[in-house]
Amino acid sequence: MRFMKASVALAAAAALTLSACSGSGAKGGEASSKTSSASSLPATDYNKVDRDQLADGGKLRLAINSYPEQWNANHVDGNTVDLSTKIYGFIAPRNWIYDEKGNFDVNPDYVESYEANTDGDGTNAMVITLNLNPKSHWNDGTPITAADYQATWKACSGQIEGVACASPDGWTQISSIEAGSSPTQVIVKYSEKYPDWSANFSTMTAAAGAVDSKSFNEGWLDPVEASKFLAGPFKVSASNPAQKVLTLEPNPQWWGKAPKLSTVTFSALDQKATAAGYANGEIDAIDFIVDAATYETAKGRPDGKITMSDSVQWRHFTFNSRAGALQDKLVRQAIQLGIDTKDIASSDLSGLPSQGLDLNLGNHFFMPSQKGYKDNSTKWAYDPEAAKAKLEEAGYKMNDATKVYEKDGKELAVRYLRIPGNAANENEGAMFMDMMKEIGVKVTYQDVESKDFFNNVIKGEYDITSFAWNGTPYAMANIGQIYGNPFDKEGKLQNSNFTGMKVDKIDEFIAAIAKETDDAKRRELTNQVDEVIWEEVMTLPLYYRANITAIPAKLANYGSTVFSGILLPENIGYTK
Repeated sequence: MRFMKASVALAAAAALTLSACSGSGAKGGEASSKTSSASSLPATDYNKVDRDQLADGGKLRLAINSYPEQWNANHVDGNTVDLSTKIYGFIAPRNWIYDEKGNFDVNPDYVESYEANTDGDGTNAMVITLNLNPKSHWNDGTPITAADYQATWKACSGQIEGVACASPDGWTQISSIEAGSSPTQVIVKYSEKYPDWSANFSTMTAAAGAVDSKSFNEGWLDPVEASKFLAGPFKVSASNPAQKVLTLEPNPQWWGKAPKLSTVTFSALDQKATAAGYANGEIDAIDFIVDAATYETAKGRPDGKITMSDSVQWRHFTFNSRAGALQDKLVRQAIQLGIDTKDIASSDLSGLPSQGLDLNLGNHFFMPSQKGYKDNSTKWAYDPEAAKAKLEEAGYKMNDATKVYEKDGKELAVRYLRIPGNAANENEGAMFMDMMKEIGVKVTYQDVESKDFFNNVIKGEYDITSFAWNGTPYAMANIGQIYGNPFDKEGKLQNSNFTGMKVDKIDEFIAAIAKETDDAKRRELTNQVDEVIWEEVMTLPLYYRANITAIPAKLANYGSTVFSGILLPENIGYTK
C-alpha cells in the first residue's frame, strides 16, 4: 500500500504509511534525539562514502507500492511517501538538508542563504527572506524565482478556488510573498507567528503548475509532461503505466554536481514481488522492511546487507466517524478499549530484528525518544470489560445467541478495509476481528487492491482501517492536516483528516500551537490536543517502526535513516 504525506509533515506509504513531523526543524534549535535508549537504534545506518570514491554509472532499481496517478505531491492525491519522498527526492527541489536530529541548513543548489526575522518588524509578525541560487531553474528552462513561491502560497492557502492541496498549514498565516531586490530574493511576510515556517519552504512548486485549479489538479497527470514543472539532479525520461515503471536519467539541465548513477527506476510491486526481485538481483533495495517473510528472503542475497535505524514511521487504526455506528463516540471509545495494541505490535514485528525493542506508542505526534513525548494512552489501555460497559452505555444489549451487541434490532457491525497480500494491514485486520469478537462487535472485511486503497479512504468509503504515517522534522507543524476541520464550504475534503470529524476544540488548539514560539509551551499544547484526540477516537496509534533496509553491500549513501533529507541523490552510487 502507499504511504500518505503532509506537506513535509505527514505522509503515507507502501505498507500504508503517512509522513509526520518530528522536532523543531530549526537551525540550531531544539531537535529530537532519535539515538536515545528508548529504542537503542542509531539515527542512520548506511555506507557513508565520499562521492569521489564512487564509480561513474550504475543502475538503481527501486520498488514502490503503487504507481501514482497524480504526480503533484502538493495535491491531496499525490501526498504519498512513494511520490513526495522517494521519487521527488530525485527530481524535485530540496531547499534544505536535514541532519540526524532534524535540524536543517540550506541546500546551496537551491537556496544560497536565508534570514529569519521571527520577532517581526513592527508591522509583520515574522519576515523570512530566502536568497535563491540564481542558477536554479525548472526543467523547461524557466528560472526558479519568487513568483513560484507566491503561486504555491496562493494555491495552498485557499486563494485559488478548487485547488485540492494536501494541507493549508503554514500557508494561511502568510500575508504576502514578493520578490526583493531581485527575482531570486523571496520576501515572505506573516500576519501571525509560525515557528515551523521552514516546513513549507522545504520544496516549491513551479508557478506554471499551480497558477489555477486546472493546472494544479490536472496538469500533473502525465509524469513525462509534468517533468517541466520539476527540477533536480534527475528527470523523468519514461513512464510506463501499463507495466507501472518510471525511469529517471541524469538531468541535462541540472546545474549542480553530476549524479553518479546512470538510471533510476521505480517499479510498483507488492511485498512478495519486491522481496523476490531483490533476492534475484532485479531490485537493488527494499526500503522499510515490515514483515518477517520479506526479511528472511532479503537475508538470502549473497552480496546484500541489512541496515537498521530509528524512524518516525508509525502504524495506526483510522476510524471513519461518518460510518454507521462509528458516528457514536461511545462506540468508538469502546472499540479503542477493545484493541490490544501491544499484542498487535508483537505480532506485526515477529521475526524482524526489531522485535525485541519496545516500540509501543502512546502519542499521536511525538515518538518515545523525542522531547515532548508523553504517554497519553493510559486512560484508553486495553480493557475488554470497560469496552462492553461503553457499548451498554450507548444503548446496546448483548444477543446471547449470537454474542453480538444489538440496538434497535440491528447488529453492531463494522467493516475493516483490508488489502489482501499486505502483511501488516492483513494481520492487523485479522487481530482486530478477533478482538472485536471478544467484546461483541461483528467485523467484516471490505477487500480492496493496494492501488485503490487510498481512493476509498479519501472518499470515506470504509469504517476502520490501518496504515502508517511517516514523520518529518516537524512534529508539531501539521496537526491540522490530519485532525483539523476536514471539509471546505462545499463539503469537499481539504486535508488528510480521513476520519471526517470536525472537533472545534482541536481547531482551537491547532491555531494556538501554530503561532506559539516557546517550544516547551508548544509541546505542552500538543500533548493537550493529543489527549482530545484520544478522547474523540480519531486515530489509534499501534507502534512505531525501525527502518530496516536491504541493499547491495557496494551501494553507498543509501540506506536506513530517520529523515530521508539527509541523503542527496547525486551522491548515491556504487563503490569502485
